[in-house]
Amino acid sequence: MMTFSDFRGQSAHIGQLQTDFARGHYVHAYLFTGPKGTGKRSVAQLCAQTALCRGEDKPCGMCGPCRRVLSGTHPDVHTVVPEKGKKIIGVGVMREMLEEVAVKSFEDGAKVILIPEADRMNAASQNCLLKTLEEPPEATVFFLITDQPAALLPTVVSRCRIVRFHPLSIDEAAARLVQLGESPNMARTKAMMAEGCVGQALEIDENQLSVRQELTRDVFSVHRAGDVLAVVNAYKGEREKKALDVLEGALRDILGQQAGGVSIEGYAPQAQAYAQTVPLTGGLALMQQITKARKMIASNVAFASAFESVLLTVSEEYAKWPW
Repeated sequence: MMTFSDFRGQSAHIGQLQTDFARGHYVHAYLFTGPKGTGKRSVAQLCAQTALCRGEDKPCGMCGPCRRVLSGTHPDVHTVVPEKGKKIIGVGVMREMLEEVAVKSFEDGAKVILIPEADRMNAASQNCLLKTLEEPPEATVFFLITDQPAALLPTVVSRCRIVRFHPLSIDEAAARLVQLGESPNMARTKAMMAEGCVGQALEIDENQLSVRQELTRDVFSVHRAGDVLAVVNAYKGEREKKALDVLEGALRDILGQQAGGVSIEGYAPQAQAYAQTVPLTGGLALMQQITKARKMIASNVAFASAFESVLLTVSEEYAKWPW
């Protein structure tokens, strides 16, 4: 079972949350915000357990309420998600939830409302929720969870206590992954890929690692303009969906090494060679071209043309330096 101590490095507020919920001194609404995979939803669930726990040390994880929260069957814990087949949390869903909130709790304790993707609420559903946040029912707590807080109305945000989550350092994230069963080498590789977001790192599978190796091998083997076409053709179709994302993540690590940081890990040797051969200006030029390529694709330019512009930049940077 996860505990609050597993998230001590995420936010200075974690310890205070545990104390407040154990004593029943929590506020009526929290906004948990930060990158995906930093523990927001897990901490919200821990807060729910703590508020409803009947054990001595809260959350005990052993009492009936704790077990029901963990299994998702507690009648006083409600999760708000879009209707099946829809991406937006509409006002109908929100009204239905608020009707549940108005009913007395089943177990004579707190009522907990989790909104794990709060940015999916449209304006109407947010305004519907706002009325309840302004006059909250007794012993009811809302958790709005999002990695896109700008999607929420300022009036909604102003009614919440904001808790910001952040990625761990690579060393901290790797250590946590080792605790969760990863080998030290794989833990470090995944921690770097996920940029310190443990939740994201846990979702990385063998296929993603293979794609990362293969893509960085192919891209950073482009030393001349004549090498470009074969690589472009290799990544057309289904493979193009993740190509720029993976490459951008790799380049961030390469920039770190070029700026004097530690050597990159978990990439093909060709990526390491680029980091060692090309100076920081070359890394920055390539990142700028990736940004341009994204804009091209957003403007309906074919992926092949956008990707070709990125690969040509790789060859141009290699041409400036001996390799």
